[in-house]
Formats: sequence, structure tokens, C-alpha cells
Amino acid sequence: MNGNHDNDTPCDCCGEPIEPRFGRRSLLLGASGIACTGVFGLAAPAIMEADSARAQQPAPQALPDRKEYLIKGGSLVTVDDKLGNIEGADIHVRNGEIVAIGAGLQAPGAEVIDASRMIVMPGMIDTHFHIWTSIMRNMLAPGLEYFAVKRAFVPQMTPAAFYASDMLAMAESLNAGVTTLHNYCHHVMSTDTVEAEMRAHRDSGMRALFTFGHHDALEKDKLIDLDLAGRVQKQWFGTDSQFGDMVTFGLNSRGPAVLSEKLFRTEMDWAFERNLPVAMHAGQGGYSYSMVPLKTWGYLGPKTIVVHFVHAKPEDRAAMAETGAPLSYSVHSELRLGNSGYQAQQLVHMFNSGVNVSLSFDANALAPIDMFESMSTAWYMGIPFKGTDTEKSRPINFSDVIKMGTINGAKALGIADKTGSLTVGKRADIVLVRSDDLNMLPYGRPEGMIGRTARAANVDTVFADGRVMKRGGKLVGLDAGRIKEDAAREAYDLRRRAGGDVAVAGDWARLF
Repeated sequence: MNGNHDNDTPCDCCGEPIEPRFGRRSLLLGASGIACTGVFGLAAPAIMEADSARAQQPAPQALPDRKEYLIKGGSLVTVDDKLGNIEGADIHVRNGEIVAIGAGLQAPGAEVIDASRMIVMPGMIDTHFHIWTSIMRNMLAPGLEYFAVKRAFVPQMTPAAFYASDMLAMAESLNAGVTTLHNYCHHVMSTDTVEAEMRAHRDSGMRALFTFGHHDALEKDKLIDLDLAGRVQKQWFGTDSQFGDMVTFGLNSRGPAVLSEKLFRTEMDWAFERNLPVAMHAGQGGYSYSMVPLKTWGYLGPKTIVVHFVHAKPEDRAAMAETGAPLSYSVHSELRLGNSGYQAQQLVHMFNSGVNVSLSFDANALAPIDMFESMSTAWYMGIPFKGTDTEKSRPINFSDVIKMGTINGAKALGIADKTGSLTVGKRADIVLVRSDDLNMLPYGRPEGMIGRTARAANVDTVFADGRVMKRGGKLVGLDAGRIKEDAAREAYDLRRRAGGDVAVAGDWARLF
């Protein structure tokens, strides 16, 4: 992002600033004087064909079977208002479902997992993650930040690169105890790249929302490819879906900051006619657009995920709270890209206004894939500031940030009936966190240990829909070695093709 663009929100296409249009915002010309359309070009057909074949290779390994388990003697942070926190309790899991919670449970024949030195909590949920960008994360440098790096990689992406990047993001998420994510794909290149992403979702074992968007450089006067979106929905999310109910489908829109009212409403109508969730960015570096027209048009509600919105106004928060529209707040990304400030105050305002606040990573070039760190950062940010408009607000506490990382995310993605808390009848998305690690000792209040102290490295065991994906601190449900090799190879090839500021300097990068 250009550091001279103070108080302007960068466009998601190119990172250039955008300015108001009929009470909202539109695109400015870039610094070069060229209209903001980004840089887009498909890779050469031969490369695309070869990499498409790569992406169609078999899954790294079959997902683990769902077995019967008895998780014994854990310190439970259930995030269930009726159950609360329970010391020394058991969880019985059968066929991927939580069938009982309590002390002294008996389950003859079940595999017993000793949780006596563990804090047991729901699987965590990310509500906005551009996972296709994962393999470009370590290319940031002074003067070469997220948007510039993304522009360099965009035209070089192939189906194999999408698959490798997605698998890297999802393996890393599972390793960190994140069992559900929102794959916010804002670079839909072709049928082949979308199918590569669908295969990654199938192979990962994660619960997810996939939202279909534009290709990264789509002109602002063009709709996203709704015909392709319809075909993807029919092929992958119909009654005979390979995902079951593990992965759901939605749309992401560039929003009225970029689109004309007519085009924006066309995309929104398409999604709402199909009862699909919709996500949209709403600005980090300055005010973007008002939620009031969206409410008037009927587009604001529980299925509309608003992302960032660092400079929302009181009327925007009121509209979101009234309609139940959730906020996805990417605390690390807001801090880095929110060059107009106000990140902490907005978080406090949203929370105090009754908006359903969830947490997200945005991209792993901008944030650690560690929901514990996101929760603790939100806790640090979530205080009233003297001499500001948050001075009399209620502070955000440990239980609040834990909800932001779990049940609030489930509500935002429309799956709170399945996950987000340890509740009998919900699916077994469960995380066991070691409470006797060096950074966790001495044992104290479990909510504080989860909401401030814990990190991804403390995750011992992860259940995703009843499958054990991590055990004893190691991924067991995925072939981590192959995932790492694929990601390293694809990143090397992307850099070699892209050249310029991200060019490969030598063969050292090929080794990783």
C-alpha cells in the first residue's frame, strides 16, 4: 500500500485509494493516472494445463475415520451459556457428534483421551481469510507490502498454486485449532482454479464457507461471473454435494465502494434470491460507505458479513445491530493497513453497540494464523480510551474475545447450530490446549489462559467434525510434509514467472 495515501481506503483490486460517490466511495485514478483496474492476465496455456494436471493429483491422504471417543477430565471452556466453564469434566463423542458432557461419563468401547492437564474448548472460527494468497506471505519487505506483492502474483496464479496455497492455509489453521474458516476468494480466475479450491476444501477436512468473488483485476463496470458462480454452486453444493454440510457456498461483492448502485444491486439480488450469505469489505484506512442504504434496500441482515469497517459511524453500527449483520474484524490487518487510526475505538464501539463481532486473519501475509493471538490482541485493544468517544464504554473481557473467536463466528457464518460451542447435539469441533506448557503455567483462570496467554503452539489435539486431525501436538489427519513441499514448489515457480521485485534470487528458495 502506498504510504502517501493517508486517510484513504485502499481498493481491494490494486491498493490505490477510493473516494466518495453518492454518499459512499468510488475509485480514483492510480498514481500513474491509469484507472484502477489492477493487473490481470492468465498464465500461458501450457503452464495452465500442466499445473491443472498437478492440481488434480489424488488427495495427500485419506481423512481419518470418525471414531467413538471419551475425552476425560478436562477443564472445559464450553462457550455455552447454560453450561459455562466446568472443571474435571468429560465429553463423549460418537459419529462426529457430541453426545454427552459431564463428570464421570462411561462409554464402553470408546477410545479414551486423557485431558486432565488440558483446557478443552470449541474449535475456533475465522470469518474472513483470503487463503489463496497464502504462499506469497513471506515476500513482504519495506516498500513492498501486501497489495504490491499481491499484484505481482495475481497474473501468475494457476490451479496448482490455488490448491497448494489453500491446503497450506487450512493445514496451518487446523494445526492452530481453527476448525472452520471463511474462504473469501476475491480472485476467481477460471473454472479450473475454482475446482482446484473445491478439491482443497474436500481434502482438508475443515468446515468452511466458500464465497465466490471477482477476479482480482475485474473492471469496476463489470459484474463478477455469475454464470460460473451458478455452475459452481450446482456442481459442488447441490443435493449430492461431496461436502455434505461441511462446506457452504456464498458470494463476496466488491460493494458500493467500487460498483455502481445498479451493478451492486444486481450481484446482491442474485445472492439473496438464492438465500446465500454475502460478504464485503468496508474499509480500513477511512470511511467507505454507509450501511443505511443497504438496510433500506434489504441487503443488511444476518447473512451479510461486513469486513473491517474501521471507520463505521454510529448510524452504521445501529443499522448492523438492528438487522443482525455481523462484523468480521481482522485485528492484525486493521492495525497494519488502517492508516487513519481508530482501530481499537471501533472495536469497542461495535461490541458496545450490540453488533455480532467475530475475528478473522484476512491473509497470512498480514496476520499470524493464531486465533489465540487474535483474541488476546482484541482484549488488549478493547478498553475505553479516556478523552475519546469510547470513554464510558464497557471494556471487552476474556469471555467476550473467546466468543468472538468461536460462537460469534459460527453465528456470522450461519452454522451456530452445528459448531461454536461445546454443546450436546453439536458436531465435535473440539480443541485440547495444554495447560502445563512453560508459557501457560501456573494454572489459573481458564478464560484468561485462553483469552490472553495461550498460543497455537499450545494446541495438543484437534477434532474437526469428529475426526482427529491433530494429536500429541502433531498433525495426523493431513500429510503435512507433502503440503509443505507443494507450497514451496508453487511459490518458487510463481516467483520465477513473476520476476521483478519478487523474483527468485537463487535456488535456495527451492529447498523449502
